[in-house]
Amino acid sequence: MASTLAEHIALKKAGPHYISSSKPQRMGNAAPIAYGGYTIGLGIHAAYKIAPDGFHLYSAMGHYLRAVSTDTHLICTPTELRRTRNFVTYRVLIEQKIKSSDQPRLCMELLVDFHKDEPSLLNYSTPPTQTYSHWQKCLPWESVIEDQWLKKGKISESEFQTFNTLFGLTRDLYETRPCPEGITGQNLMGMIKTVQTTQDQLSPTAKTSADWIRAKHPLQTEGEHIASTGFIMDGILSFLPLTHNHMFFDDADACSSLDFAFRIFSPTPKVDEWHLREVINHCAGYGRTYSESRLWDEQGNLIACMTQQSILRVPGSAKL
Repeated sequence: MASTLAEHIALKKAGPHYISSSKPQRMGNAAPIAYGGYTIGLGIHAAYKIAPDGFHLYSAMGHYLRAVSTDTHLICTPTELRRTRNFVTYRVLIEQKIKSSDQPRLCMELLVDFHKDEPSLLNYSTPPTQTYSHWQKCLPWESVIEDQWLKKGKISESEFQTFNTLFGLTRDLYETRPCPEGITGQNLMGMIKTVQTTQDQLSPTAKTSADWIRAKHPLQTEGEHIASTGFIMDGILSFLPLTHNHMFFDDADACSSLDFAFRIFSPTPKVDEWHLREVINHCAGYGRTYSESRLWDEQGNLIACMTQQSILRVPGSAKL
């Protein structure tokens, strides 16, 4: 069984396809549905397998077409669409064979763009929306939930187990330290709905959460680093509007990503080093939400961003 982030996004070549070395696992979902970051990470990694030397990913955009089962491996098929002196573009189909059908089912389709480095006419990037505590002053999630919540009697043993079940995958793959200034660190990802946060006076679109992240095990190639960045940044966005509005998974019939746009601003990030991630929800309405995640290195350089539109279905509406 895969034990490192590199192993979770590893691929084996099979003719024109690349097959995931491990079966995807779930996170943030009690059903046997895989965490969406697998399709993003594996699709990007597959494109890197055939990309020419000297080209670096700068954009990946796609649609979640079907939920991914945790029972079988994923099949990635990259196809070259464009190759110029400075750009290469690939279309990647991600499929999965299920027991009830002989034909693979399409789960995601994404476009992945690579760019050869060019000189910079301008060089700057935006900072986070507020000042967050440095990772050295932030506790790991394990310490936050056990020492500050469970041992102090603020949550029950069953709530402790629920949190670990929903978000346990991250503990094995990458370390996260929530910033105390952000909402997710104050209400346990929204699980404790009644807690008052320091941002309750703000409008929903002004509320933010942040954490420090690094992969627990070394990543060797640029493809592994970029694929792992996409894998990590998929997290939180679909249920962020609930978390920031005193709600949790049981307040919605469906809460999952519909599409994503992932952009890299630094071609060679080192995800096994500390990075600050800030998340914010920009819009909600018509059964959908739109949220953004941004990533900075310790020097304050904006490394990447991901935006997602997600479904947020009113309880009982699917039966109407």
